[in-house]
Amino acid sequence: MKAVRIHEYGSFEQLKLEEIPTPEINEDQVLVKVYATSVNHLDIKKASGGMVPKLPHALPWIPGHDFSGKVVKTGKNITSFQEEDEVYGNSNGGSYAEYLAADLDKIVKKPQSLSFEEAASVPHVGETAWQAIHTHGQLKAGQSVLIHGAAGAVGSFAVQFAREVGARIYATASAKDMDYVKSLGAEQVIDYKTEDFTQVFNEVDLVLALVGGDTEERSYSIMKEGGCLVSTVGIQHEDIAGKKNITAIPMVIRQSAEDLEKITQLINEGKVKTEIGAVLPLSEVAKGWKMLSGDPSVPAVSRGKIILKIE
Repeated sequence: MKAVRIHEYGSFEQLKLEEIPTPEINEDQVLVKVYATSVNHLDIKKASGGMVPKLPHALPWIPGHDFSGKVVKTGKNITSFQEEDEVYGNSNGGSYAEYLAADLDKIVKKPQSLSFEEAASVPHVGETAWQAIHTHGQLKAGQSVLIHGAAGAVGSFAVQFAREVGARIYATASAKDMDYVKSLGAEQVIDYKTEDFTQVFNEVDLVLALVGGDTEERSYSIMKEGGCLVSTVGIQHEDIAGKKNITAIPMVIRQSAEDLEKITQLINEGKVKTEIGAVLPLSEVAKGWKMLSGDPSVPAVSRGKIILKIE
């Protein structure tokens, strides 16, 4: 089968499209013919070698976490899926390939309303947003949430999930994305480049810090005592949080079929949507990594996931 592998730590220059054997599955897995996968910052970070202490992986390594495709073979213990089922989900790596040995606790049946390309854009960022809002943030109806980076792939899902909760949603985004974020359900959106969020919002129950810089530190000043701040980029100022009795949580996605099933239900009901920024063939994976990294040598993607189509 065709697969993209990395033999040495580095960046896009280490991505090699190769012919390798199709993976074998165990009795608790299904073999999926992958139709599409997506480009995530996590893959780029892991490829650099910088995450080896936290997320060790042997080389050569096939990047790729979320995917969509069809089941072509099932392990002997599998009863919930059968051949030809359209599925999507997550993996610990390996989806930049024609076939993937998928774990039962990380995949669900694909929403029929989504194409394979659209479906591949959902699991990684959708589950991250779901867990930020529900698992860690425990957002309730009537509470307020401030989402930094709300037009991003995770942020756009977080806005929609908060809307379904019945929360008051505040957000920061660039000027060009403000109307988009409002269309997702945000009550008030400010341009982070021209407005100071600490002068606009106050007494916020939950903050999602999906961007770095000094966002976390500055956010504590506008939060309610006893509130919660969830960050996908790490917590640097626990001392400040402690003084205000704020729970500060650095989160990493926990791949979960259970969470993805709940997201799928909302998609099937037409309550949540996804957005694609670009679709590339697997052979152009290096271009996809450059696009996500903001490399000026390739066209910019303003928002939406970058998808790799596998044919």
